[in-house]
Amino acid sequence: MNKALKTVIKSGIGVLSGAFAIMKLQPVKSRVVIMSRQSNRPSRDIELLRDELEARKIDTVVLCKKMDDGIRGEAAYMGELLKQMQYLASSRVIVLDSYNIPVSLFKHRSETTVIQMWHALGSMKKFGKSILDMPEGKSSEIAELMKMHAGYDIILTSSEASRSAFAEAFGYPEEKLRVVSLPRVDELLDKDKDERTAEMIKSDYPQLNTGKTIVYAPTLRVGRDMSEAVESLIEALDHERYNLVIKMHPLTEITLSEKLPENVIVDRKYQTVEMLTAADYVITDYSAITYEAALKGLPIYFYAYDRSEYIDGRSFYLDYDRDMPGPICEKAEEIARLIDDEEMTDKYVLQSKAFADKYIEKRNNCTAELADMIKELL
Repeated sequence: MNKALKTVIKSGIGVLSGAFAIMKLQPVKSRVVIMSRQSNRPSRDIELLRDELEARKIDTVVLCKKMDDGIRGEAAYMGELLKQMQYLASSRVIVLDSYNIPVSLFKHRSETTVIQMWHALGSMKKFGKSILDMPEGKSSEIAELMKMHAGYDIILTSSEASRSAFAEAFGYPEEKLRVVSLPRVDELLDKDKDERTAEMIKSDYPQLNTGKTIVYAPTLRVGRDMSEAVESLIEALDHERYNLVIKMHPLTEITLSEKLPENVIVDRKYQTVEMLTAADYVITDYSAITYEAALKGLPIYFYAYDRSEYIDGRSFYLDYDRDMPGPICEKAEEIARLIDDEEMTDKYVLQSKAFADKYIEKRNNCTAELADMIKELL
């Protein structure tokens, strides 16, 4: 970052800091504000928590706004930033699922408690302060200037096994973390809801009513075309026996043959976690969908055709070769052969369940437990 830009940013922070000091003169309300930069609409975690708090007659506000890239995106975000500052200055509890600019930049008042619930169930790939100055991480200079992940009073994690990783990613002592699972765990284990969702999916895709269904959900690869790898997987599978649903990351574009088999579906309608309700097998690679699939007890296969390249550019908290709950394959043909081996399926299901037991400890009333914690802080 050049010196002039750094000076401009510091000046802007100074002006906003002064504005925030004035905002803090207003009285504090017994209110919960949930803020996110992940999307322009609430995640399922946020919706479930909001509904639970409102059912308890707790004043709850949800602010979800994604900052678009570039100067225009940053300028357009300014109105949202000022709104967040107003609520931060006057609310008793703030809940986040991602980095938040005003929370980290400005010292909030002592009556306010900030809870970081993050948006991932576990800690597979390194993130936050663990990957500063790495290809997929922020620069340490930017992180210092923007006080990356400062200002949290409580940080949630789904297990003791993830405590040290989350502490490292956010830069906090481990005692700041509490083991509380995300609200969506309640829905992930709701079998009645799973059945309804699966019926809806199969109504839209009637070909899934016959045979077994494989859901392929790879992670995002920045600047790399996955089309050839996906084509190889399609060609390797037996389409007489299996349906294949391809769930690409929303930011990933692929180019495939125009004449795909009828039971090969590239779905953009449903969320990946919803599509798991129709799955008999899951193929992924380095994606956090591993946690959701494991929680559902599905057999998971890891199509890691670019393992060396990917791991070199993005470190892991887990030992990928040792800890993944299923076979790791570099060739699509190997994945297909293992899926055909029905005698091994039970083994992979047991591995999934053991992985979920380790990394997602709390399974019951997760939304209510978080709401109880928040109520005590009001």
